[in-house]
Amino acid sequence: MLFTSANFLLFLLGLFALYQIVPQKYRWAALLLGSMAFYAFAGPAFLIYICTTIIVTYFCTMRMRRVWEKCDVLIAATNDREERRQLKQAAKAASRRWMITALVVIVGLLAMVKYTDFVIANTNALLVWVGVDRSFGFMRFALPMGISFYTFQTIGYLVDVHRQKSKSLTNPLKLALFVSFFPQVVQGPISRFEPLAETLYSGESLNRTHLSRGGMRVLIGFFKKLVIADRLWPALAVLTTYPEEYRGAFYLFSIGLYAVILFMDFTGGIDITIGVAEMFGVKLPENFNRPFYSRSIQEYWTRWHITMYTWFRDYLFYPMTLSKGMLRATKFARRTLGDGFGKRIPVHLSLLWVWFLTGLWHGATWNFIAWGLANGIVIMLAQEFTPLKNKFHTRFDTAKTNRIFIAAQIFWTFWLMNMIRSFDIYVGVRNTFGMMASVFTDFGLRDFLTRGVSELTLYTSDYLAAGAGILVIFWISYLGRGDVDFRDRLSTRFSWPARYAVVGLLLFMTLVLGAYGYDYEARQFIYNQF
Repeated sequence: MLFTSANFLLFLLGLFALYQIVPQKYRWAALLLGSMAFYAFAGPAFLIYICTTIIVTYFCTMRMRRVWEKCDVLIAATNDREERRQLKQAAKAASRRWMITALVVIVGLLAMVKYTDFVIANTNALLVWVGVDRSFGFMRFALPMGISFYTFQTIGYLVDVHRQKSKSLTNPLKLALFVSFFPQVVQGPISRFEPLAETLYSGESLNRTHLSRGGMRVLIGFFKKLVIADRLWPALAVLTTYPEEYRGAFYLFSIGLYAVILFMDFTGGIDITIGVAEMFGVKLPENFNRPFYSRSIQEYWTRWHITMYTWFRDYLFYPMTLSKGMLRATKFARRTLGDGFGKRIPVHLSLLWVWFLTGLWHGATWNFIAWGLANGIVIMLAQEFTPLKNKFHTRFDTAKTNRIFIAAQIFWTFWLMNMIRSFDIYVGVRNTFGMMASVFTDFGLRDFLTRGVSELTLYTSDYLAAGAGILVIFWISYLGRGDVDFRDRLSTRFSWPARYAVVGLLLFMTLVLGAYGYDYEARQFIYNQF
């Protein structure tokens, strides 16, 4: 069910009515019913996967709960410090076994549907390469909606229960709601259990404040998606479908256009997600913080898809870096390569491994793996050049505040990120590198200026409409500077007639300039495929 469809709006109205008439202590059950109905709409068979994840997670976390409860009872019965330590170690080991059991099943489900054909394709290619006249058939599993997102959210819950950072839910239906909450199941954000649980089960009544603030956020999401992302997409489709015709300057235009489309599509979807949740009084974490103002790739990833970045950092990078095996590797590297560089080798290896998995999480193709490794390599090189950067800032201490220097950093980061992101839109790693090289070997500025962008299925009016939309979003982003919610700044700096005028303008532009209507093929959100 597409967020920007009439069906979704009708679904919301029905759920609002059900939610409001149900007693407060059961309103979370209304959200669960709505979430399961929403997921079933995408494909009833997909319920098998998400319900399996819920059942296995519930069973294993309950076993982990009993392990720790028994440990607490035994510890309370003894004053021997060594015995207490042994009891904790035994409980931790038992809890880890149940956690691993759950992880094997739910990660196995994700791997089965998402990566089986990727493994088969590469196995077949390897057999051809070694001269074996045999191949395996593809399984062609249908990819359940949002499986990567709810799987990662569930993994976080399992690990937190094992670490005793979260208490396991004794009600399986409440766990089901946490895993399947319908606004975020499509494309995130990836929530942590404790913060989300504070509002997810509270059953707050629908009220004017939540409806108006959430509705404003939803409207902006519709605006980004329909007025900008979907209107510009046909041009990008032409550019990337025929890469041999659109090289050099056209390549730069393509990756710049994709940056705009992806930002508007992804953040628009997250705006709708957070806005719908807010209408029900549920608070979801923010996923973006003006990423195009970043001065480095590392900073960019603290501003873009924040919940994914922090998930990989907290549940993979830190545990891997601090593991016993990596600590031993650090000692070995320091002995053989020197204290300075040697101690950074294990960190770099962990970084590259995590970014490899990040790329693989995005998609089962070598393009996404190359994308992930490219991010990791750039961040690793930036860390290696940090001492040189510090020396530069020591000598030119005004550079940090110089606007021209800051603008140059932002410009460089934006285009470097665009080039890395081109692995998203071109088929084949070799082809993508060829498109990058065309900037230097076949720029074709005259061809670009002569042909322009008029032949890319869009009219001048389309570019003007999208451009006007971008200016509106830039103004909204400016209102939200300094970690202040733009709606708060709007309410404090503008009178109520001006606020209604802003909402009216957004609604009018969405209805008049939005890409939708008869004979129009609505596009699903880009991150829905993950």
